[in-house]
Amino acid sequence: MKETLYKYLATSSENVTVFNILEVMVISLILSMVIFLTYKITFSGVMYNRKFNISLVMLTLVTTMVMFVIGSDIALSLGMVGALSIVRFRTAIKDPRDTAYIFWSIAVGLSVGTGNYLVSSIGSVFLLGVLSIFSFSGIGKEDRYILIIRGNRDKEEEIMRCVFNSFKGSKLRAKNSIGNSMEIIYQIKIKNNEDKNIISNLYSIDGVNAVNIVAQNGETIG
Repeated sequence: MKETLYKYLATSSENVTVFNILEVMVISLILSMVIFLTYKITFSGVMYNRKFNISLVMLTLVTTMVMFVIGSDIALSLGMVGALSIVRFRTAIKDPRDTAYIFWSIAVGLSVGTGNYLVSSIGSVFLLGVLSIFSFSGIGKEDRYILIIRGNRDKEEEIMRCVFNSFKGSKLRAKNSIGNSMEIIYQIKIKNNEDKNIISNLYSIDGVNAVNIVAQNGETIG
């Protein structure tokens, strides 16, 4: 029974051996681990999502397997496109960098699945180098923060003067007040640990109850 099943599986795929399948999947796994480590090393957000990183590895392997099955069969490729069009992905991608990593995983899967090992290898190493340069050299590094101040409303002018003297390029983003309480939100740029001075100066003002500084990456906080 087992021999019959094996012969059926072996003969159902033309010019495909177990070694070919393992070769493609192992290469795909190695390159997907490059993506995994790159994402982990260069991550600069607030909370690292290990599940998303593992899904990048799985996405690379699944894409490789799909492309290996399709090969040059036009009819099969059209059927696969029709089947995938039924699927609806509703997971929100909050960080644009995550979208880039998803496309990287798909590109590696497409390249390895079609036998373009050199393209996928050199391309992955090149992307690894570019992302490492941007991450560790400080090029394009975000230094924008959100400054949130809560205190008494009668101290508004004094608080705003203190922020303006500490950060010339500060921008007022929001101002909320309830009774005598007030909340002011600024967008500021911090360099060389300037946050220590602004926190001390703000707390020296009578009526300031809380001061929060939150990192801002792009259009999101965190």
